[in-house]
Amino acid sequence: MSLAPSRLLAACFAAVLALAPCASGAAEPGAPSAPGAYAGSEPDAAWRQAAADRIETYRKADLAVVVQAADARLLAGAAVKVRMTRHAFGFGSAVAAMPLALETEDARRYRDTVKRLFNKVVFENDLKWPQWEDTHNREWTIQALRWLGQQGIAVRGHCLVWPSWRHVPKDVQGLKDKPEALGDRVRQHVWDEVGALKGRIAEWDVVNEPYSEHDLMDALGTKEKTGEDVMAEWFQWARQADPGAELYLNDYGILSAGGTDAAHQDAYEKTLRSLLEKGAPLGGIGLQGHFGRNLTPPERLLAVLDRFAALDRPLQVTEFDVDIADERLQADYLRDFLTVCFSHPKVKGVLMWGFWEGRHWKPRAALFRKDWSVKPNGQAWMDLVLKAWWTEAEGKTDAAGRFRARGFLGRYDVTAEAEGKTKTVTIDLPAGGTIFTLALD
Repeated sequence: MSLAPSRLLAACFAAVLALAPCASGAAEPGAPSAPGAYAGSEPDAAWRQAAADRIETYRKADLAVVVQAADARLLAGAAVKVRMTRHAFGFGSAVAAMPLALETEDARRYRDTVKRLFNKVVFENDLKWPQWEDTHNREWTIQALRWLGQQGIAVRGHCLVWPSWRHVPKDVQGLKDKPEALGDRVRQHVWDEVGALKGRIAEWDVVNEPYSEHDLMDALGTKEKTGEDVMAEWFQWARQADPGAELYLNDYGILSAGGTDAAHQDAYEKTLRSLLEKGAPLGGIGLQGHFGRNLTPPERLLAVLDRFAALDRPLQVTEFDVDIADERLQADYLRDFLTVCFSHPKVKGVLMWGFWEGRHWKPRAALFRKDWSVKPNGQAWMDLVLKAWWTEAEGKTDAAGRFRARGFLGRYDVTAEAEGKTKTVTIDLPAGGTIFTLALD
């Protein structure tokens, strides 16, 4: 019996779930881990099929390759291979500049893993304001950016303004009671950093964590000028410095801790709406996802994503990790969190907040141990991103010289062979699909 595409995808997820490696003493494959299993962790939970249906609808498209000879004859029976090389969806991680530039054995493993597993990165610390103004650190960062550009890996900038006195250069706090000078200092920083990296950074977190970190807004605000007015200016300055970069607001506590921090969620939505009303060039909404034992159930994650999707801006999980001791539960949750996010039409990417235990702010949340052995959560990442959600197809063209396939959105190498000739081309499969003519000239 054949399966409908979304049913087949659901079956693939079930297979991934069943085959995921277990940590010592973990539950049987496919069973929820205990204690601490979350609502919806069951293999037959209703949300899984709905997610598979959305993935089939929003993350895949039809691809048709028409093969013709140099004289424009349509070639029936031509051999065609379609091989995915990169996702359109952002599967990424935070990175550090130094291991991307060094030549140690660990640094080489670090670079190889970035290149193999991620199509997008964000610097964890190297582009923050104090680090950017450290000349030595800036040199490492520029070198790392050069390598990332050579690999075609997109880079997020984190972050231009983390607006508390703790997260700015020391001299900035000295301007606390000098609002005009303080405003000029912030403006010059935004213009300097964004301008210097124009064209290299795809997205910027213009402001980070305004809910709890608002010292600069407090110092620059007046009765007539709110904190949102201050932030809107920062967004405008970033837009002036690089019109091509997508600009984000980023905050924590929206998805994590069971998804029940209503005060934080309400404040974040209010801030976002205010920025939009004030004309800030807000290009996307950043949602951090740092999880401990209180794992937010998939259905609740979907509800929160739906709430912020209503603002009609792309959503991105900018920082994701699961810091718990139970490695099987950790892998289960990574698998389900990724599935929820990949299935939501407004989410454009998920970035781990680190991947290697040797360079991770929460070492037990890493995908790889210090010796580079893969953990269950790392295997779960690879099983989804590089297997279940990866497309490779081959076959023969029909009488009209056409080969059809359905694949995940992204970049492909397409090879056709007929009449003693072979040719490979690179194409993109966008939403809505594509028809491509490959001429064996």
